[in-house]
Amino acid sequence: MGSGNAEVDRHGWIHDSAVRDAACLTLVRGTDVFRVARAFGADPTRGRHWNFEEFCEESFACADKQSLIGLRRVGEWTLVAEESRFEGIRHGVLAEASSGGELVSVYWDVGGSGGFAHAVGGQLRTFFEPVLPEYRSGTRPDDLESLRVGLPWHEAERVPLMLALSARVTGCVPDPEWFVGQFLTCPVVGTGGNVVLGPASHQIGSLFHGSAGWRV
Repeated sequence: MGSGNAEVDRHGWIHDSAVRDAACLTLVRGTDVFRVARAFGADPTRGRHWNFEEFCEESFACADKQSLIGLRRVGEWTLVAEESRFEGIRHGVLAEASSGGELVSVYWDVGGSGGFAHAVGGQLRTFFEPVLPEYRSGTRPDDLESLRVGLPWHEAERVPLMLALSARVTGCVPDPEWFVGQFLTCPVVGTGGNVVLGPASHQIGSLFHGSAGWRV
């Protein structure tokens, strides 16, 4: 591994992206896109293929009443993007989506909260907030400590930090190209259970009151 600061700096592009203020990005390995969608409580048969800008616009418009997820393949992993109402921080989602393999999820919101989760084989092994990485929960909370070493946890910005650790864990380096092309955008119709540890609903994403929900 190279310099921790250099690793973090390479993810500064996120501050100029469509999800600079709030997002939940989940990488899942070991299963197909439709199964991942269903693990998030979404119905892939109602999915639509949109580019990321269209996905974000619809998520914004529907956020008060309906969760949407956008999915696409990134190498060996399935990327699940959320702009609001994060399903990827729920116990049930983390367990179900990782049941056939491995999952890494990172989230951040407009209120300054954030979190990093790692699940394998249906078990949430590690969860922590980037501002307090010393306080971890999960079935194996110290599993990623050897990978966390060398990153400037108390100096750098939280989102690039979490993306840098995600790259170390998955070997899949977050890149602006992730958000180029089509996403399978699906409405969430079920629930994944309790939130692991997250923000209040009014802090997640950009809520647009009076939305018509998943629009026809």
